[in-house]
Amino acid sequence: MRLKFIVCLLVVLLIVDCNIFGSDQSNQSIQKGKKVRLIFDTDMLTDCDDAAAMAIMHKLADMGEVDILATIVSSKYPMSAPVVNVINSYYGRPYIPVGAPKSGTGAYRPNSVFLDKVASEFKHQLKSNDDATDAVELYRKILASEANGTVVILTVGYMSNIETLLKSEPDNFSELTGIELVKKKVKVWICMGGNFPVDPAKDNVNFTRDATAALFAIKNWPGKIIFAGREIGHNIFIGNKLRNTPITNPVRRAYELHRSPVNPENWNHHTADPCAVMLAIRGMADYWELENDGYIDMKDDCSFEWKKKKGAKQAYILQKMDRAKLGNIMEELLVSPPKHSN
Repeated sequence: MRLKFIVCLLVVLLIVDCNIFGSDQSNQSIQKGKKVRLIFDTDMLTDCDDAAAMAIMHKLADMGEVDILATIVSSKYPMSAPVVNVINSYYGRPYIPVGAPKSGTGAYRPNSVFLDKVASEFKHQLKSNDDATDAVELYRKILASEANGTVVILTVGYMSNIETLLKSEPDNFSELTGIELVKKKVKVWICMGGNFPVDPAKDNVNFTRDATAALFAIKNWPGKIIFAGREIGHNIFIGNKLRNTPITNPVRRAYELHRSPVNPENWNHHTADPCAVMLAIRGMADYWELENDGYIDMKDDCSFEWKKKKGAKQAYILQKMDRAKLGNIMEELLVSPPKHSN
């Protein structure tokens, strides 16, 4: 009888364990008892999906899946950094450092349909990008303080800051050059960019709006790069459920300003940046498969070919989970209230 009881108990424990770690939303890093150590780099300029990406990132932080080390913008638009600070604050993390490109670096577009209004309507600590920390200084400070091979860098915008980081010289934070520091400290760079299969007719704006930076960064990155191509997120749409969240939610306001002029009754929008966040924090999970052993052979105009090469350090993701199902997972995270609102 005692043996039968022990066997039954083990079966129950196994079922509980599978329920915790076997679901679609389970985090591989949680299974290993480790949070992802993340630097988030966004253009936060022309598209509201950057705001959605930040919302999902913060909810995954609420759930204990990620430590957000820094939030950095690659845009020179004055209100990019303040809006990042607005969203950090809404999710109860106003202390997360915000970086912005300085010394003439970064990309610029002359207007934004939502940044100025979101910055004027919600409280934040930064008056403009000028009040943010220099992006490369922040990168170097964070990387130097982290354990070797532990940091995940996620870019959901231009590669402006990655270029200047790689070109950076030793400073008071580290005696290493930028390339040496990245090679030592970074586990992987998740890059939202490209399209697979390659389609020359589609403009990869994250590459082309700062083409010089994209060329240098991708060709000189000393470690692993995984691309989340635009064909992934541009086939999954979320956002309309934000209409049911409080008006105090700045992500809701960003979508209202960006999507209502297009369709006042439906705020759904592509998920290029949210998908990249899910990849950076939850890994492959059951969402995607990986195409390894290749690299982007990029031309000066940022058009490229994907070339197979055994042992190459670049890869891209392929859709595995049903798109509607993955969209539901992301939208649930998007509309969930903050655990600790500021």
